[in-house]
Amino acid sequence: MRNTALSIPAMAFARCCAAAVTTILLLLSALAQPAYASDLPTIGLHELPQNLQDIYAINRPELGKFGHCAAAFDSRTDGMKMAISCAMYVRLSAQGERKSVELCTERAKFLKVKAPCKLIVE
Repeated sequence: MRNTALSIPAMAFARCCAAAVTTILLLLSALAQPAYASDLPTIGLHELPQNLQDIYAINRPELGKFGHCAAAFDSRTDGMKMAISCAMYVRLSAQGERKSVELCTERAKFLKVKAPCKLIVE
């Protein structure tokens, strides 16, 4: 007959360790994924009015790796019905996305632009 007094606590300990290791690996894999604020609406660069495309082209070199711009417009010709904002020198791409939409929303409210701000994607 085998002595099972030691094997039952050992098996419980092994299950506990396996669950802890699995949890740690899941957390590490989640942290390794790039952070995207994918719930934000986007607009293609070619869909913007020419004025906003020109402003984006001027700001593009300063954006760096993680910077983003957002834009909103009610009219394709009236410059007072267009809003664009860029978040530069940010440390995370998701932070740049959120900040640019936030700044654009503030500017759109100031200019009374009714269209929602959308992230510019190339």
